[in-house]
Amino acid sequence: MSAQSDHPFVTAAFGFALLINVAVVDGPFSAYKIIPRKIHRIIDWVYVVALVVGAVTLDIDQSTRTTLFGIAIAIAIVALTTNYSKKDFRRS
Repeated sequence: MSAQSDHPFVTAAFGFALLINVAVVDGPFSAYKIIPRKIHRIIDWVYVVALVVGAVTLDIDQSTRTTLFGIAIAIAIVALTTNYSKKDFRRS
């Protein structure tokens, strides 16, 4: 068994979905401010559920399954500790 995945498309698809999610939210590092932060919070949790469901239901090898579970845990921790309120910056 090696670290190479037999199904690289699965992790690439989830990675692409995460990249799109981060790029379009109304945040300080986003490329396009399309999605408000309240909706982004919901999308984060939908993404975590999709990762867990994908890890359980897809016919993938163990290393890919473990990767999906690990990413789900990491995104869940980030979602739990993130303050989604918009900050007002004022110059003094």
